[in-house]
Amino acid sequence: RYVEISIDSTDPYKHDKFRGVKGSWYRAVKGVKNAVREGISVGIATTITRFNIDEVDEMICFAEELGANRMVFFNFIPVGRGIRMIDYDIEPEERERLLAKLYFENTRRDIEIYSTAPQFARVSCILSSGRDVAATHFYVKGDPVISSLAEYIGGCGAGRIYAAIQPDGSVTPCVFIPDIVVGNLRDTHFVRIWNNSRVFKVLRDRNNLKGNCRECPYRYICGGCRARALAYTGDITGPDPGCIRNRDLWIKLKDKDIKNAQVIKSIHSVV
Repeated sequence: RYVEISIDSTDPYKHDKFRGVKGSWYRAVKGVKNAVREGISVGIATTITRFNIDEVDEMICFAEELGANRMVFFNFIPVGRGIRMIDYDIEPEERERLLAKLYFENTRRDIEIYSTAPQFARVSCILSSGRDVAATHFYVKGDPVISSLAEYIGGCGAGRIYAAIQPDGSVTPCVFIPDIVVGNLRDTHFVRIWNNSRVFKVLRDRNNLKGNCRECPYRYICGGCRARALAYTGDITGPDPGCIRNRDLWIKLKDKDIKNAQVIKSIHSVV
């Protein structure tokens, strides 16, 4: 059994302000303690922003103190309420340093430490000389045996490893891509949606990526976050501006106003 509980700061006030619910920090911590007491495997999820990036060490120690088994650092993705909070996002250089830190912390601590940022796979590959992501690393080199697995290993899993199911039965590539609906369980079996969605097929082929993500030698290991690409560029196959390799794009886009919803112009041709 596994449960993942969001705690975004060691400071109750900062957590509650970010989540928009007063008292949510104390309830989240109580939930962690209850789950640990019942012998349930617990992961603590923290969304990294410029307001808590300096708390990474404290959050890891806090998770250990609470008895959590796993610490997961999430990308900030400007969807939902986040559309009004774009200034919370961190710089590509900060993300690169953070991911390197998380890799090394994971090698020396008992608690498991991960990041949902696809770039974490690239960073760990580089820092470990390919040992920690051997499957996709060798696929990049053209290993014919591993290539059959590469579709499901490495990088963003939206529409490849997982999909999201909304309360009304709508199926989307990811919880952070709520506006692209590929089917509904009320009228179509999930297996049929999973196997036949044109959107999913596009996401499963890294040759469909655009910009630096398409040209990057680590595209099969990383491939960029498709939700961030969509939110910032309006194209689900576009480059992820959070990557250090897309620094120029980030500079160009970071002041862009996307409060009037995502454009999703390119995906219309594949839905």
